[in-house]
Amino acid sequence: MMRNKLYFYRNRAEFEQYYSDNDGNISGFEILDSKGVLDDVQDTIIDITDLILYVRQEPLHRYSVRLSLNKLDTSNKLIINYQYVEEALNIFPLIFDEALPLYDKEKEIKILEKNIRHKIYYYNDYQFSEIENECNKNKIILTNFANLPSVKDYENEMIIDITSSLQSMKGAEHIIYLLEQLFSTMSDKTKIIVDVDKLDDVKKYLKLTFSEYLDISKLLTNVSKSKLPSEEPNKLRRIIDLGEEELSDLLSSIDEKLIGHSKFKKCLKSDLKKFLTLNKLNKRKIFSLFLLGKPGLGKTEIGRILSKTINSESKIIKINFGNYSSQDALNSLIGSPAGYIGCDGGELSKKISKNPVGVIICDEFEKADSEIKNFFLELLEDGKFTDSMGREYDLDGYIIVFTSNIKDEKEFNSKMSPEFKSRINLICEFTPLDDNDKLKYINYQIQEFKENINTNSIKHKKIPDEIYIEYKDTDDLRELRDRVYNKMMEYIE
Repeated sequence: MMRNKLYFYRNRAEFEQYYSDNDGNISGFEILDSKGVLDDVQDTIIDITDLILYVRQEPLHRYSVRLSLNKLDTSNKLIINYQYVEEALNIFPLIFDEALPLYDKEKEIKILEKNIRHKIYYYNDYQFSEIENECNKNKIILTNFANLPSVKDYENEMIIDITSSLQSMKGAEHIIYLLEQLFSTMSDKTKIIVDVDKLDDVKKYLKLTFSEYLDISKLLTNVSKSKLPSEEPNKLRRIIDLGEEELSDLLSSIDEKLIGHSKFKKCLKSDLKKFLTLNKLNKRKIFSLFLLGKPGLGKTEIGRILSKTINSESKIIKINFGNYSSQDALNSLIGSPAGYIGCDGGELSKKISKNPVGVIICDEFEKADSEIKNFFLELLEDGKFTDSMGREYDLDGYIIVFTSNIKDEKEFNSKMSPEFKSRINLICEFTPLDDNDKLKYINYQIQEFKENINTNSIKHKKIPDEIYIEYKDTDDLRELRDRVYNKMMEYIE
């Protein structure tokens, strides 16, 4: 006799997902109670969880139940709650030979995350009256965290605004825990909203609670669309602020604009994704790259691409450490201590304050003074620093690109401490492009130049489809770019 396979679901979330995947085609075993029904039970998924509980209470019926199970054909699929699997196998060893999960491990994790992580909706101040009107019109309770005890037994639709709770979180970890408890027991009819100005705090303090951050108009369709702080020109933008689609665009931009260096790009994508996860878990604050190789190979270019893709409106934060080899270099970087003659903010402090982009390019870093290197050692560890005036700068979610003319990893090890090396996410040696990649680089620069002169309505002669630029005599991409510019200027009127 051929025995059946038994399939198990681990929790209610998996059952609901399976129920949905199969358009509700799941029945309990009670449909088999009467004669004649067995012949009609085909192509049906049957949950036998209650059956195991029934046999446990009525062991004398075990034989009749087994006969019924034997009459089911192979078109039926039998499922059960995971906690009763062993009992089912022991009670009916001649019916079932093994138990298998309904979903593979990857799908299980996705279902679980979907079940335990929620959506949060953000709004602007000007929308709040619209939200109140919509809630009143649709008989939806609008409340805050403090008033929850008064409505805890309410079973209909409810919207909870956690803005005021977030304002109390700093230094009050118990509030974070209370909110996490709330979300873990929240019904599908309860929705969470927050002022858009507090969205960064949600991502910081409740990073494992929410999987989606949506405009309030997605929840209340008659409310006008809000405006994200990231849409404001002076709002800081970091890699951790990008949504999935924006992150995908960033990686595509790196592929398109950084010619060659395929091994580096592959490592960068992988390490960036790891960093985003570690940052959510509060294990890594800053994503750091250290790029080796002679000048003109595109090391600085990767910093420009990252910076402009994350925030196209911002200037690039770039510091040349060839100018930071003197003993008072740290004062130049973060400012002289208060009381010194000429006390002022340093270059790093000023540029971070003025530029709303979470990318810093540190060129020729091997030339930096030892005190500077120690400063970055601490910065990469802590994710923040205090300038000479006592102002704290939080670089959580920033990318720092260190470039150097160090030729290989052996030289890197001789000039950088093991402690510094251990704090770098990705160390990569840039090598010269081959001829095919140099041609791709030239064609990319030509095409970009054409697009720029058309966008800016600059008068020009007809530009040929094919333009030759000598490339075999140099590996320096700056030199190749200058040759393209010089050639293209011949067509400007």
